[in-house]
Amino acid sequence: MADISSISRTTLTHSAEHRTQEKSSTLAADHTDAFIKSEAAFTPAYTKRSAQKQPSDNNLTQRENSEDKVGAVKQSGGEGRAELLTQGVQHIIRAMLVKQGEVLTGNVPSVGAKLYAEELLGQIRQLYGNSAADENSPDYWTAENTADRMVLFFNCVSIEGDKQELLDRSFRGAFNETEQLFGGRGRLPLESYETRQLVMDNYFNVQHTGG
Repeated sequence: MADISSISRTTLTHSAEHRTQEKSSTLAADHTDAFIKSEAAFTPAYTKRSAQKQPSDNNLTQRENSEDKVGAVKQSGGEGRAELLTQGVQHIIRAMLVKQGEVLTGNVPSVGAKLYAEELLGQIRQLYGNSAADENSPDYWTAENTADRMVLFFNCVSIEGDKQELLDRSFRGAFNETEQLFGGRGRLPLESYETRQLVMDNYFNVQHTGG
C-alpha cells in the first residue's frame, strides 16, 4: 500500500492533481509519439512533432508556454532540438525508474509523477510485449529485468548526432530526478542502484570500449 504521508508531502493541490489527470495523456503522447509502429516493433525515432513539444512535468517544474518553447527551438536550431530530444528520452527512462521505485517500496513519490509514469509506460508496452498488470509485479522490476528493458530501449532509439552522449545525459538526469522525487540520494530501493550499475556495465561501458 502506498505511503499516504509521502503523498501528502507533495506540493500538488487537489486542483493541480485534477489538471494532471486531464493532461497526462497529452504529455505522454508528446514524448512518445516517435514510437513509430512497424511490422517488427515500435521503433523510437523522434520526429519533428516531438521536437516541437515542451517536455514538462508539473510535479517537478512549472509549466512553460509551449509556443514560446517552439520559437526558441526554431531559433536555436539543432542544439535546441537535441536538448528537447534529451529531455524526451529522459522522461521515458524516469518513468521506468519511478514505477520500479513505487512497486518495490510501496511509496508513491507524488500523484503527478505516478500518473505521468504510467501514461508513458503505457505508450511503450508494445516494445516489450507486457501488460499493465505485469508492471505491478515486483518480479518485473528486478534489477536484471529493468536493466535489460532499458538497454533494449537504448538500442531502439534512433536519432541524429551523438547518440551515446544523449543517452548518457538522459540516463543520468533521469536517475538523479527520480532520487529527488523519492527524497534524495540513497532513497531509492536497492534494485534501482543495481539497475544503474547493470546499465552502465552492459551498455555504456561496452559502447565506450567499442564492444
